[in-house]
Amino acid sequence: MSEQRDAPRVYGVRVGLVSGLFSIAQVLLSVAAAHGSEAALRAIQHMFTILTSGGLVDPTTVAPALIPMLLTTYLAMLLAGVVTVWFAGRAGRLAAIAQGRHAGGASAGMWVWLTGTCIWLLASIIATVITNSDGTISGVFVGTFSSAFLPQQLIFLLLQEIVAALVCLGFCAAAGAQGARNAPVSPPNAALTPLHAPAWYPQQPPQGAYPYAPYGPYPTPGYPAYPVYPPQPGQSGQQPYPGYPAYPAYHPGYPGYPPAPPTQTPQAPSNPHVAAPQAAASMPYPPPPSFYVPQQAEPPIAPPAAQ
Repeated sequence: MSEQRDAPRVYGVRVGLVSGLFSIAQVLLSVAAAHGSEAALRAIQHMFTILTSGGLVDPTTVAPALIPMLLTTYLAMLLAGVVTVWFAGRAGRLAAIAQGRHAGGASAGMWVWLTGTCIWLLASIIATVITNSDGTISGVFVGTFSSAFLPQQLIFLLLQEIVAALVCLGFCAAAGAQGARNAPVSPPNAALTPLHAPAWYPQQPPQGAYPYAPYGPYPTPGYPAYPVYPPQPGQSGQQPYPGYPAYPAYHPGYPGYPPAPPTQTPQAPSNPHVAAPQAAASMPYPPPPSFYVPQQAEPPIAPPAAQ
């Protein structure tokens, strides 16, 4: 859970480190452009010295030579800002996918901006201290390629970069939020069904999906429960399974079946002069061998011949 909560910061910092590489490239390109226009910079600064001392000189004769340097520096700065905004959108997309919802994009974009801006400012300070030059307006006025006006050059340079970074902050937050909205987010991990089905599986079938309604839980409301019959003679009253009814053997009181007919026993005749029927003689067991010999059928008696 903490990983999902920290996803905007984690992905924002990681993507911001990649974006910082382009910021470093912009600083190096600015320093290279300043050294490429070193002659024009020294000429314009010499003219400024003459003007401050009361002399007359026309700086516009040298100013056109500084246009390529300024265009290279500021266009590279603009390109680095556009790349940072694009990386902010990618960080917002990754954060939304990691969280499983369209959220955290603006926070991820701001982390990209913060990481990239810190790298950009630090790289600018280090490059300016080492080379004593930069390709911005501050380098035109106080970039003497020496440490004489280094504090003023750093302050002027950082003010320009901070203003540009604050403008980029809003674009990074908007790009991160847009990236989170466009992220292909999977459904949230909800609780599984009793059959351990995926979270997107419908909990209940749609209306009319089956021709018959499913059976309700036992006991069904509106239907009587199974009766519990008393134990038979010789049986204990303990049910075999607690909570379940017992089904004893058939007895005359079982509902739904007629009772067994009574056993008929022969009665003595009411007339004492009539002899009671004699019972058939019982056959001995085992029967004699003659019992198994087939009996010969007697030939039929022919009718008498006519006279």
